[in-house]
Amino acid sequence: MRDTFVKTLLEAAKKDKNIILMTGDLGYGVLDTFEKELPGQFINSGVNEQAMMGMAAGYASTGKRVFVYSIGNFPTLRCLEQIRNDVCLMNNPVVIVSVGAGYAYGPQGYTHHALEDIAVLRALPNMEVIVPADAAETAALTHSIIASKKPTYLRLGKSGEPVIHATEPHVSHGTINEVSSGTSGTLIFAGSVGTVAVAAAKELATQGISVAVASMPYVSTVDLKYIKSALSKGPVIVIEEHSYRGGVGTAVLEAANAANLHGAIGLIAADQNNLSQIGDQNFLRTANGISVEKIIAKFNALAVN
Repeated sequence: MRDTFVKTLLEAAKKDKNIILMTGDLGYGVLDTFEKELPGQFINSGVNEQAMMGMAAGYASTGKRVFVYSIGNFPTLRCLEQIRNDVCLMNNPVVIVSVGAGYAYGPQGYTHHALEDIAVLRALPNMEVIVPADAAETAALTHSIIASKKPTYLRLGKSGEPVIHATEPHVSHGTINEVSSGTSGTLIFAGSVGTVAVAAAKELATQGISVAVASMPYVSTVDLKYIKSALSKGPVIVIEEHSYRGGVGTAVLEAANAANLHGAIGLIAADQNNLSQIGDQNFLRTANGISVEKIIAKFNALAVN
């Protein structure tokens, strides 16, 4: 995802001198081409995320479209006050790009596990939270973000995520992108955890159960039309690599409740029972309840009821 994002942004920045990419002293190798080709539109602010976010807001207030790039919790939780006051309160069109969502930096431990970021940032005024599924969706969403003028949080995986979309999907603001159709229920996911959703759908198919699989990249604006249609077929399971509290699943439940939609909605997310765990992404997903087995068990329990 990150390579696709940088490549897409670079091509856009060549045509638009108002696009600026900032980094907090990381991204070497990934950002080198951008820096080499557009040195006047690249800023390495050093390891000072609070100052970097304030600078980004200042540039944005002058008409620049600023993208702030860092990993995990560094461009979000570490500089939350600046995001809240300098970006969101003033409605400055800064794009916060976090690489390594969820357990992508698993071996580095809890300090690097981005599991509360969606909950925190979607609570802020004017903030758009976007979570692509793969490289193809990242490219499409990056184009859309560049065209918008809103404070935005773009939550990316680390690198080398499996392809979910065979081609670059058409994205429309606030809509859910269906990856495959089904008749008995729906698995909705956000982010690279879509690979687990796809695997669960295939396993359910061996049991004679047909479920749709869909990516929900727009978290701040829930596609109620799709949710209503999905609930008419059967249970809806929302899958995310984030805490249960305040994430994508919570956003769906809130929106469904406000719209008085009826039907079974289940959540699969990180239970965070052991914060001292370290390991690779797949290990930590399974250890924290994000697995094919958990999805199938949740779906079957809701289908029975």
